[in-house]
Amino acid sequence: MRKSEPTTKTKAPAQIKSKQRVRERGEVFTAEREVKAMCDLIPEDEIWSDITKTFLEPACGTGNFLVEIFGRKLQYCKDERDGLKALASIIGIDIAEDNCFEARVRLMTMYCKAFPKASKASLLLAAGILRNNIICGDSLEIQKKWIEENKKSENNTLPSSAQSKRKRG
Repeated sequence: MRKSEPTTKTKAPAQIKSKQRVRERGEVFTAEREVKAMCDLIPEDEIWSDITKTFLEPACGTGNFLVEIFGRKLQYCKDERDGLKALASIIGIDIAEDNCFEARVRLMTMYCKAFPKASKASLLLAAGILRNNIICGDSLEIQKKWIEENKKSENNTLPSSAQSKRKRG
């Protein structure tokens, strides 16, 4: 892929939805030009070619970064199954449900355009992935919870002697 090549035909949303939302939440969306420029900084052979590399956007808004990331990954997808893998590797969190909904719609539209003959099962799976991976909530709190859960699972997988050493440690 050439740098800054358009990856999608979906219309990019405005940078703000309303002045009130800017005042209340500080909500300003990153413009497509900046999104592309930032993604261009990532070496293609290190990230984009591996459709399973996970991306977390902790303040995804309406999905500007998610759309760019998915578009770049789609270029390496051979079929709808690869498309599902790429979609499953993208996680977005936003505090506003309407933003999450819009991000899901934009990504689902991309999936449908990329795989117009996708099976109903694949379409249902894509919708389910998006419902699970585009999360409405406070990203800081969600990430704290993930870290705590990960620590608990790490403790539970260590042999009991290692757990007691760790506690004394």
